Amino acid sequence: MAKTQQTFEKRLERVKEITALLEGGDLPLEQGVKLFQEGVRLSRECGAELEQARIIVESAGQEPSAESGVSGDEA
Repeated sequence: MAKTQQTFEKRLERVKEITALLEGGDLPLEQGVKLFQEGVRLSRECGAELEQARIIVESAGQEPSAESGVSGDEA
């Protein structure tokens, strides 16, 4: 992969920048459309990453703790 993967935080910051530019309303139509498309793409990537994180957190909360070595019956 020639393109370096951006971090979640960098993608989110770019979405904020794009939003500010679009809200300013001073862009030519073609540039606005391109920025909008980039913002949608980045938003989807951020959403997918958040969903993956949610799944990981939920599954981690459901796994029994192997570290304690004590089951609910022995406590």
